[in-house]
Amino acid sequence: MLRSFPALATLFIFALSLSSAAAAPAKQAESDRFELHGTVINSATKEPVSRALVQLNGPGGVAQLSGRDGTFNFTNLPPGQYAMTAMKPGFFSEEELGRERGAKIAVANIPPSGDLLLRLVPEAVIYGEVKNEDGEPIEGVRVRVMRLRVIEGHKVIDPEGESLTDDEGAFRIANLQPGHYRVSFLQANRGSIRFVGSLNRAREPQQGYAPEFYPGVRNVESAATIEVKAGTQSEVTQVLKPQRLFEISGVVRGGDLASGFNLMLRDDSGEDVPEDMKIDQKRGQFQIVGIPEGTYTLLARGFARSGAAPEEKKPALGATQLIHLTSDVTGLVLSLEPTSSVEIQVRDEIPPDGSHVLHQAVVRFVSLESTQYSPAIQTPFLEGERVTTGRLDNIPPGTYRVEATPNEPGYIASLRCGRTDLLREDLTVAAGAALPPIEVTLRNDGAQLNVSVIEENHRRSASVVIYSEEIPRRSLLVRVDDTGSASEANLAPGTYSLIAVDDAEDLEFRNPLAVEKYLGDATEVTLGPGDKTSVQVKLQATGRQQP
Repeated sequence: MLRSFPALATLFIFALSLSSAAAAPAKQAESDRFELHGTVINSATKEPVSRALVQLNGPGGVAQLSGRDGTFNFTNLPPGQYAMTAMKPGFFSEEELGRERGAKIAVANIPPSGDLLLRLVPEAVIYGEVKNEDGEPIEGVRVRVMRLRVIEGHKVIDPEGESLTDDEGAFRIANLQPGHYRVSFLQANRGSIRFVGSLNRAREPQQGYAPEFYPGVRNVESAATIEVKAGTQSEVTQVLKPQRLFEISGVVRGGDLASGFNLMLRDDSGEDVPEDMKIDQKRGQFQIVGIPEGTYTLLARGFARSGAAPEEKKPALGATQLIHLTSDVTGLVLSLEPTSSVEIQVRDEIPPDGSHVLHQAVVRFVSLESTQYSPAIQTPFLEGERVTTGRLDNIPPGTYRVEATPNEPGYIASLRCGRTDLLREDLTVAAGAALPPIEVTLRNDGAQLNVSVIEENHRRSASVVIYSEEIPRRSLLVRVDDTGSASEANLAPGTYSLIAVDDAEDLEFRNPLAVEKYLGDATEVTLGPGDKTSVQVKLQATGRQQP
């Protein structure tokens, strides 16, 4: 499966490095024009990559395809700096591989100091087959691969690609970045919603295939992790066994049913389940069939009364029901009630400086049950006000990690919802609960920390975790470049442990259990308001972490 690529104006920036081999110097023309030579190679095989599109974005930017031997040659270039771009279907750049936090735009200086080497990372593939317990192929199974990664110190699982099995039960999912993956299997012929005038019970028990993860488990946490390397092909074979499928049925009460309602069924990992659903909208009745054994959350949402003026509209309504499904569940009653809302109050304690800078914050609710749900709000700015408010509506029941980020230099001094300290604790929202306001306090008297990484008395590049044992959610990851040093400003006052490792991309640096083994060799520093502190950190020997 090949990727589709956008126009030249949106080309991705590719990694650029100077060749260590001796190279002939560029020839200077009489009009101060120069040449730039280089080669595009496959980072995994070191072989040249032909017909890769290489572009120079700068004064009089130009582009060309690499030759059979991977070489390119730009001539008649005026002096200056050029951003280097290149691409070819089936390859990635390091920026595309999730290293945006430490990636730099590749720049070529003209006149150059030597030939250039562009490394492209080949895509990986997961392929295989799905069959039944008799060894016969199963057609039409939706196979999805999900990548495990760490974003802002928290582990997440994101869909990366999917495919349907063919008439031989085979599938192939390409265009995968190096990383750790898990694979799921789901019948693709489910997910229809029909509006009917009446409902009838299913006459005979249904049989079918339940959603599974490789190698035959029911939830993503128990699934096997497949490590995918650049340019490799990983084979997976899954055997599905038919099982009894059940029915969930009931009625929705309350609200304005004439305006309609919707239903969502989520499994215990928070994923929406494609269900075969019938709805009698007039009576508020529903029937969901073909659901395998498991634990689910059924959510109902009512619509506001149609045609009403905005000030007359009813608040959004909702209902939630936890279901442990081991047999048919009938007669459920979902009573719609107003969904939860919360007021966001941002207190600006940054001293005025006459610049009229908007001191705001973005507050985000990250659902711990459903990774696809994370509503956010930016508080409005009211000139001259030290406290501004906003409101986040229609919050479903569940548990959330609440995050706040200032939109200007500064830090979150406190984040509370009633008695809950959201810098340390998650927020549980009950159905229809009246939540206290979320209070956010902004300050800009933070400290500046200058970090250098040392290995055998030499500075070097690395990843440095600035870990707060007192408030792990304040922890940060800093990329130290080839100079061996980096600076981080606006750190909240407190005590931090500095951990330097080669690669912390997969380290859950806001998870105390994941960080604990590094603390023995960490460097501790205490920062007060307005401090400017420089610290040397010793590189720790460690292998690459698996999420």
